[in-house]
Amino acid sequence: MADMRTTLQFLIMVDGPLEATELLDLIRARLPEAVPYRRDSVDVRGNLLEINPNEGADPRLAATDGDDYLYFRWRVELTPTDRTVDEAHQIALTRELLRAIEGPQVQATVCAAFEDRV
Repeated sequence: MADMRTTLQFLIMVDGPLEATELLDLIRARLPEAVPYRRDSVDVRGNLLEINPNEGADPRLAATDGDDYLYFRWRVELTPTDRTVDEAHQIALTRELLRAIEGPQVQATVCAAFEDRV
């Protein structure tokens, strides 16, 4: 059986003209309870949220490929740190993060075991 924290991890691929600090500012504005952890990361609602560049980012493929999210600029990675976090909690957090991140020039795609319920 897989570790429950592994199945509750999720990733949001983000593309747009934002720097990591600007992306984190959007998230912190929507979720003010987020506590800075390290550079480009926060502790939020029982998760460690880290923003990392996508090593495979490619603006041309992000605009034309059927799996465009694979080529988005940023990886927003969330890993549960609190054992009380459950799937419903993660789904609600994912929805809140999408509302914080998505905008006219910013796309976001969720990659998670529960992505079909977001």
